[in-house]
Amino acid sequence: MKKVLTILLAVMLLAVGVASAETLKLASHNAVIEGNAYRVRYEQDIQDAAAAASEYGYDITYASFVSNWDAATETQQIQNSINEGYDIILVNPVAATGLDPVIEKAQDAGIVYINCDCEYLSEDVEILNICTDQYYLGYKTATYAGEVLGEGAKVVMINAIEGNAANTFRQNGFDKGIEEQGLEVVGYYNHDWDNTLCQQIMTEILNSGLEFDGVLVSQGAEAVLAAYDAAGAELPKFIGFGDTGEYMQRMLEINAEEEVLPYIVVSNPPGVGASALNFGINQIMGKTLKDDVYENGNELYHSIYLPSKIWYTYENQEDYREMAESMAAGDAISYWLTIDEVAEQYFN
Repeated sequence: MKKVLTILLAVMLLAVGVASAETLKLASHNAVIEGNAYRVRYEQDIQDAAAAASEYGYDITYASFVSNWDAATETQQIQNSINEGYDIILVNPVAATGLDPVIEKAQDAGIVYINCDCEYLSEDVEILNICTDQYYLGYKTATYAGEVLGEGAKVVMINAIEGNAANTFRQNGFDKGIEEQGLEVVGYYNHDWDNTLCQQIMTEILNSGLEFDGVLVSQGAEAVLAAYDAAGAELPKFIGFGDTGEYMQRMLEINAEEEVLPYIVVSNPPGVGASALNFGINQIMGKTLKDDVYENGNELYHSIYLPSKIWYTYENQEDYREMAESMAAGDAISYWLTIDEVAEQYFN
């Protein structure tokens, strides 16, 4: 049986023009995984994309390394991956700078190195940053909040991690939307992409007696709702954004008969790491990036922003009900670009 399978694999590889499977070693360097639903799915999507690469003649072995938000640990782990001869290194950078020396070592060793999800801000190394358009996520949420609440409405703003590049760009989007809509922010907080902390912060806000109309949150909306449930507090006039099964299912429940709580779902797909892997595979295939892949202003850091594909509100929630109800509570909306999609859109 094993011999038959080997022959079948060889026939499949010949059909796509590959004489034999090329073995590649993939290292994924992540800031955190345990307790973070987004990061769990991020790693799973990378593994799924690696498995799909077998159709193109690549046998990819995968290893994951977690720094737990420690920049020095991440640097050492990347150096270890270089020493161990990995072919592709995907990095979710803890800090926006400081990795230049190990990036240069990886490139000198012929390793395909890509920063993904969080942008790495250095003009001195020529790498790819493959990121979701974080600015859009914040801007879309704040703009819709303004449309719902009206000019002069008061909101609390719960950000993610101060100083993190993804959070910075997202917050820039929130701030622009807030300014344009004439919203008043009566409290700024940080939940560090930690739902336990997010619920704690929301509980403290509710207990403080602070008056506000809506809650703007940089994901973690399900944790905000959990605080309301635990406190038995009257729901706000707006909440957004989130993209997990728990959040979407709770909003369907709250708004089952009529619009009780205006909200917005915006996708920040964990699959951005899988998309980044497929950029790397195209590079290994010898393809070159198109001249116009970088949006104006992104050339300095070689950043490609992938658009968020899904957003919805109460007005069109029925179009997304099946998706929302089928998801596990802790899972997030995810998707990624295939090898062929990346090739068509970004490579010559």
